[in-house]
Amino acid sequence: MGKEIRISTQTISGHNFADPDDVTDYSQDSDEDELELPVDIARKGKQLIIRAPVVGVTPDEVNITVNNDTLFIHKSAMIDKTKVDNYYLRECHWGPIAREVRLPIPVDPAGARASLTDGILTITLPIIHKPITRIIKVR
Repeated sequence: MGKEIRISTQTISGHNFADPDDVTDYSQDSDEDELELPVDIARKGKQLIIRAPVVGVTPDEVNITVNNDTLFIHKSAMIDKTKVDNYYLRECHWGPIAREVRLPIPVDPAGARASLTDGILTITLPIIHKPITRIIKVR
């Protein structure tokens, strides 16, 4: 015969699980705050590969800009359409997410490509081996 498990309604860390009005919000921010998007940057042959998790968004909701040696990724706030009476635990962030990162090597923004597969954003940037120099004549 199996052992009986007793579920306590006592408080843990000040939270009373038996009280439906006692809500614990573990999110460190509000949904209006912009979180920093984690990224991985790697080199593969003649390309710089940047990967970032952006689960639950469509390609139209992600903006990417490459300017000189800086990459900027921005995702607008999502609308949480879930209708609830009360949260017992709230850890998910529904607000905007962004990341500005200095690229480690020169790239050609004109050859940039981006794809979104299974919640992973992949940005591919061709590496420029010789920095492009332009001589400007003073008139």
